[in-house]
Amino acid sequence: MKTHPGRALPAPGLLLLGYVGCVGCASEPRTITVEVVPGHETGAFQEDPPVARVEVTAAAIEGDVTVSARAAPGGALDFGEIPEDRAYTFEVRGLDAAGATVARGRSASGIYLAALSGEVLPLFAQRTGRWARPPDGLAASRVGAPGAALAERYLILTGGAAVAGAAAGAVDPARLDAYDIALWGGSASSGALPRAARSLVVRGDLLLAIDDEGATWTDLVAGQSAEAALPMGLGSFAEVAGGRTIEAADGRSFVVGAARAGEPAEAPGQPSDAVLVVGADLTLSVARLRHARAGAAAVWVEGVGLVVAGGSAEGAGVEVLGDGATAFLPRAFPPDAARGAGAAVTGPGEIALVGGVQGDAPAPTRRLAPGCAASCAAAEVAGAALPAAVVDVAAFALPGGRVLAVGSEAGDGRQTRSFVVDVAAAQVEELPLREPRRGATAVPAPNGTLALLGGVLPDGAPALTIETFFPE
Repeated sequence: MKTHPGRALPAPGLLLLGYVGCVGCASEPRTITVEVVPGHETGAFQEDPPVARVEVTAAAIEGDVTVSARAAPGGALDFGEIPEDRAYTFEVRGLDAAGATVARGRSASGIYLAALSGEVLPLFAQRTGRWARPPDGLAASRVGAPGAALAERYLILTGGAAVAGAAAGAVDPARLDAYDIALWGGSASSGALPRAARSLVVRGDLLLAIDDEGATWTDLVAGQSAEAALPMGLGSFAEVAGGRTIEAADGRSFVVGAARAGEPAEAPGQPSDAVLVVGADLTLSVARLRHARAGAAAVWVEGVGLVVAGGSAEGAGVEVLGDGATAFLPRAFPPDAARGAGAAVTGPGEIALVGGVQGDAPAPTRRLAPGCAASCAAAEVAGAALPAAVVDVAAFALPGGRVLAVGSEAGDGRQTRSFVVDVAAAQVEELPLREPRRGATAVPAPNGTLALLGGVLPDGAPALTIETFFPE
């Protein structure tokens, strides 16, 4: 791999050039430029402490090829010749003068160099531990829309309410808008889903869109759709529509009606005891909670099962659908009327409930072991409550027992706010968004980041940029 003379840098220290050749090709090896880009935060590599060295690693998912190269910002990376017929994942690390990682980036998994249509592979890198905006953005924005990751490459948004504006007002709510984390750009589908989804379940290229009237499977590659039959025991899909989708380690998905967001944010959705179970084989079934709940938290806990907590002043504070079970069992926790909290696993068999409200006041952060069998209680973590009433919280586990919580501020503003909660140290840090917005959707991205999609800006304009968070 050789240097690429004469290539202009868009900004100091933001472009590194690598060359990928085809080993064993009869013809001249193909040259591909690997371009590290900062997105909308053009000064990311110059922030304090500045990036002194950049390392890019390409690892074949087959496990037989791993190459890396280092250079100073603005320098040239030399990977040598590597097989073009492998599927690679690229990792970027920006190191400061002391060798600490201060910037990171990761491509989508399984990039076939032979299939690239151009000669440049962009890799987005951002500062760790804060929000950043990758290049480009969505074609249109929505408020309160369901989102998901699709085909290990795309972030998608559909349904919700189109943001008022000259262009956005004409957006079909059933249209699918996508952001490609392989090419770092947004696009809108040429058509629309059969229904404006309130909940989504994804299986590879298949998408299950659920609204109050029904559910439809759509094969996005074949462009074909089929209605899903109402499973036995479910009165209508309205019992779960709008519910949060929780993924299990065994390939099942759960659409939890009790965990649906409210409209407005401080008013939780209608109570529900229904959970739609989507099997790994795409079969649909239903499990029922012992008590209907509204604004409950839900999370999958390995070795325990699907945990649903809070959202009701009656019955047990926690119910669990065990691994392989078909019915929920109450755990011996006192009733928990807190609504709008998020749940994340903070240790083996332990979860934290973050955010939400008790009455009109912010709910405390609580730790609990959902596998508890008798005399159970949640332990309040003093000093770790969110500093504002934030509901519809999506909680994501971070290394070290920390939790990233993203939700909507209760009240008229409904601003999207995010916090890192260190449960062990009882500390809370707010992470301001790059573009303040309301009504955004948090989606775990296939490249290991958390992404925020959609929403509306304070001036009423659509929020089209994506914001991503890369843990340290």
